[in-house]
Amino acid sequence: MNEIEKEENQPRNELGEQSLPTRYYDGETGLDYTLVDGAYYLLDLLPEEEAYIPGVWARRYLQYLRKYRPSFHDSMRTRYMSLILSGIDRRAEELFEGLVNQMTDREGLTEELKLKDQMTWVGLANSIRNRAEEIVKAEVIYS
Repeated sequence: MNEIEKEENQPRNELGEQSLPTRYYDGETGLDYTLVDGAYYLLDLLPEEEAYIPGVWARRYLQYLRKYRPSFHDSMRTRYMSLILSGIDRRAEELFEGLVNQMTDREGLTEELKLKDQMTWVGLANSIRNRAEEIVKAEVIYS
């Protein structure tokens, strides 16, 4: 292969040897953008100071994606992933709390039972929590 063919097969930078800035602020719209893969800019949807820390449900969702849907996990970008994970965390927590409250009322898990028979109360509370957790996994995490 001669020199000309080698140059033709190399990726081209449209700006020559000049590299693109990693962050870009559009003064007209007031929006920030981040350079991704050196090729395109993505809108920064969350400000830096509001960095999202995934909760227990979001971490379980990420674990599920890594194990069973790695191509989807790899295609998600950091800012986009934060929005998805925060929504999953919120939905899962609301569903979990609602289910626990419903089951607690329906099955008679009261403070009176806790004072009367602690072991029965603990067993019933653990059973309710485990069933609610399995429902949330099926409805939110694995769907």
